Parts: sequence; structure tokens; C-alpha cells
Amino acid sequence: MWVGKIERRNLDLLSYCGLYCRACPSYHLGTCLGCRSENKNQKRTSKWSCKIRICCRNEKKLLYCGECSEFPCDKISNKLLDSHPNDIKFTYRHEIPNNVENINIVGYDQWIKAQKNKWKCDTCGGPIVFYNYKCIKCNKSYNPELMD
Repeated sequence: MWVGKIERRNLDLLSYCGLYCRACPSYHLGTCLGCRSENKNQKRTSKWSCKIRICCRNEKKLLYCGECSEFPCDKISNKLLDSHPNDIKFTYRHEIPNNVENINIVGYDQWIKAQKNKWKCDTCGGPIVFYNYKCIKCNKSYNPELMD
């Protein structure tokens, strides 16, 4: 699949599993430059061994899991979808099937635009991150179940 220059820049914010990279605390700490980054100098190295990333990028040559006919497979289910079922900190993981459906309907660019708004603090405009669902600038808390 060919991806144009403008769409490609936006695609860098879409993780292989179907998450918005700018909502990850590691992205804002500067320890990870996003799942698609090939920069080996970043501090967070766990992505190099991520089975989901390896499967999409190296094995199946997909832009993300949502392009796979096997979605959701055991790799993504075991690591993300079925993990921490009642822990509100991990709500973002359980939204992946919804993310994939939305990306397939509206496309990468529109989905990224929607995610930028979803993960932006309505008080100060700073980024909200998952796990603690707080704005990293003003510390305002959000209920992940009420975020759209």
C-alpha cells in the first residue's frame, strides 16, 4: 500500500497495534519516539522485541494490525486486548478494536486528527497520557471511560 508524504507523517503517530503514540507517557518523556521510529538511540528499547511490531512490520508488511485478516489474533489479544480486564489504567488497550474499526472507516489522517483532540486537555491544551489519564502540563485528571 502506498502512503503519501502527508499521510505518512501522521502514520508515524499510529502504533502497529492501533494506538495513538502521543498518548503514551514514554513518548512525552522522550524515551520512545513512537513505534515506527527506527532511531536506535532512544532509551525505551522494548519495542524492538515487540511481537506485534515484528509481525506487522517484518513478517506481514502491514501498516498496522487492522489491515490483517486475522485481527484480532492471539498476539494482540494476549498482550493487550485480554490483559488487565478490570483495571481502568488500561482502558486504552481495550479500545484497540474500536480504533481499528474507526481507522478502517475514516482513514489514518482523520483518525489521527480525532486522536489529537481526544488526548488534548480541555483546560490547558496539553497532552493527556494513558495509564494515569492526566494532562502532563496542568495535571488535570480524566476518566478514560468518558473520553471520546
